[in-house]
Amino acid sequence: MRIFLTGGTGYIGKALARRLVAAGHEVRALVRATSQTAPLTELGIATFAGDLADRTSMREGMSGSDWVIHAAADVVLDGPAERMQAANVAGSENVASLAYKLGVGRFLSVSSIAFFGGSPEEGPPGTEEQTPIAPFPTLYSATKHAGERAIREWAKKGLKVNTVYPSLVYGPPGKRQGTNSILAQLYKGRFPVLVGGKHRMSMVFLDDVVDGMVRVLERAPVGRDYLLAGEVTTLAALAAKIEALGGAKAPRLDLPVGLARAAAALVSPLFRLVGRRPPFTPSQLGSLTREWAFDDTRARTELGWTPRGLDEGLPPTLALFSG
Repeated sequence: MRIFLTGGTGYIGKALARRLVAAGHEVRALVRATSQTAPLTELGIATFAGDLADRTSMREGMSGSDWVIHAAADVVLDGPAERMQAANVAGSENVASLAYKLGVGRFLSVSSIAFFGGSPEEGPPGTEEQTPIAPFPTLYSATKHAGERAIREWAKKGLKVNTVYPSLVYGPPGKRQGTNSILAQLYKGRFPVLVGGKHRMSMVFLDDVVDGMVRVLERAPVGRDYLLAGEVTTLAALAAKIEALGGAKAPRLDLPVGLARAAAALVSPLFRLVGRRPPFTPSQLGSLTREWAFDDTRARTELGWTPRGLDEGLPPTLALFSG
């Protein structure tokens, strides 16, 4: 198949590109002029310099595609609001509308559990049918939701869309990419305390996310969406697992989010003064007000997807930080 990929230089996108090429697909990728394209071109992937804001720059690469995979997003949680809006909302609208107008066969949207704004605090984990929880806790969550809604408007007009919702993605390669940055801080003892340590969250290994996406391409019916959630855990349980695997001692103090926000307001200027990033950013604290536990039974049963658990996924990930 011929596949047009946005976000191919990102954490998930690069792993997906490698898998697609290995499977024999022809991959074309949209890249920014400033992107490091060598990992893609070395795979034989044709790159097209452009931007999500410029539909003309995507036209040549997208034309004649069997699938468009839209994996690009602004994930810098405390970056400029305008940039995140432009990438996650307007950019998604541009990619979907162009795919529709070019008559692309199928469209895979790589969303996020952030679309849902969290999961229910009580009861079983959320599913694909869960009503989003508003107001959204972060700008990232709000823009991922709005971007997905924009894509759905084109699905109503006939664009053949599937959507995947990965949870917190971790795993090699990439020491600082995805949730690896949090794992590294826990492993090295850089969290003085936990915040919302008992809140549930789902974590999924990078290679398993890619496998789930490929299975969607191969066998999902049009319009069927899938959570790719992995294992449900808590921050406290995760810290304990990392300690047991040779990491730093797990923090024993677990602060309520409200208290952590007040403390962060006091100490953040001190961290900036010495050139260090505070342990928790405002967006991270916003996310910690919600639970993020999701049920991926649909992907397991309909796609035959079998993600690994933390006991299998953590060791190769922690090895990234031991050098």
